[in-house]
Amino acid sequence: MKFGIKNRKFFSKVTAIIFVLGLFLGVVPVAYGQTFANVNIVFSDQGKSLNVSGRIVSNTLLVPYQALVENLGGQSQYESLARRLTITKGDTQITITAGSRNATLNGTRVNMPAAPVIHNNQLLVPLRFVAENLDQLVLWNNATRTATLREKPVAAVKKTGGVVNIYTSRHYGVEPVFAEFTKETGITVRFTTGGDALLRERIKAEGKNTPADVYMTVDAGNLWLAAQDGLLQPISSAVLNRNIPAELRDSQNRYFGLTKRVRTIMYHPARVTPAELATLRTYADLADPKWNGRLILRPGTHVYNQSLVANLIASYGEARAERIVNGWMANKPQLIDSDTRILETLAAGGGDVAITNHYYLGRLLQNNPAFPIKVIWADQGPNEAGVHANISGAGITAHAANRENAIILLEWLSSPRGQRLFADSNHEFPANPAVAPHSIIAGFGKFRENPVAKSEFGRLQADAVKLIDRAGFK
Repeated sequence: MKFGIKNRKFFSKVTAIIFVLGLFLGVVPVAYGQTFANVNIVFSDQGKSLNVSGRIVSNTLLVPYQALVENLGGQSQYESLARRLTITKGDTQITITAGSRNATLNGTRVNMPAAPVIHNNQLLVPLRFVAENLDQLVLWNNATRTATLREKPVAAVKKTGGVVNIYTSRHYGVEPVFAEFTKETGITVRFTTGGDALLRERIKAEGKNTPADVYMTVDAGNLWLAAQDGLLQPISSAVLNRNIPAELRDSQNRYFGLTKRVRTIMYHPARVTPAELATLRTYADLADPKWNGRLILRPGTHVYNQSLVANLIASYGEARAERIVNGWMANKPQLIDSDTRILETLAAGGGDVAITNHYYLGRLLQNNPAFPIKVIWADQGPNEAGVHANISGAGITAHAANRENAIILLEWLSSPRGQRLFADSNHEFPANPAVAPHSIIAGFGKFRENPVAKSEFGRLQADAVKLIDRAGFK
């Protein structure tokens, strides 16, 4: 039986109507021009890979949006009735709709290479379009059906031979990080190391003639003091605002935390009984007389302990903080001016409990996985404020001659690539929440961080020093 031209036209119209209706309802199994594709998505900055079932439409790879957006550090909101997806990450917002190539990027209408489709009640979106607008480079290997995603490198300065000068009290592990930054951006890094207070005084004395473009330090209190002295300038950077949470940066964007360092309780499991361990949960617990002659601390003159005491004052009030510190001193602690040597002394049986920064233990475990010391995250109970977490960070000096290069450096250090190098080199926690910590410190377990603003460590530093002096914590 042969169909006439009119019949063929009729059936074509019916087929088209059924297809459009099916697309509207989201039940079309395979749209025209689509092929199935099992593909691998490699998130190289996060060290993750996923195998997903996608589609190829008009030479464009479409994949489920949830895993893609989540692993790129974004948030998504899908409106099922409107079949509309909104993706946000920092200052970037993308809105796309199933069945339409039209999208909006930060309020501007743009065209996608292919329209998103719905399959098995999942919205599939163009991988390259979404990823590239979330600051990713996308490399496609057709032979292995693998899409490799990596954060776009910061653009190199146009002027050959550009430099950035850093005054830093952070002297460990920075050379290879700066070398990689130079390799990727073409900007030469010149840095001068020294004590925090000394570097601040130097910047102040040099005034407008300072060669320093960046002041980098290992304590939030020092950053706050530099900002208060007018040594740092506010900067506007969508990249830094996206990568660094608000609680880890100055309210006026004069400085930014780049890593987190937790100062907490360490103990030797062979020298602390299970019964004693059950009562060892807070900084205040170290004031218990049972730790008399068994406690090791760094001197109170060190900024790490000054910020810890400032945090105790902000959390519990000066009176309770002073009782805690007085209790430590009543236990006649051994004072050792090195967190590494404190932990080594614990391991050798020269003490049973101590307070140090977490990453010192991470370093020792890196070299010796059998190192015997264990960590306790302090103040985790329902009536406790949370463990003390400080930051290592940086700001751009008020008279920076290479301001743009300095911004590029901070943006790069806040990126997943820079964070892995900068944080992992010293086993610190990344400031960028999209970056996972080194496996060694991740093994310490999760913790609840004290929410006190980091600026309080600087504002209360003088009060902390006076309290430490009164307690004889020299």
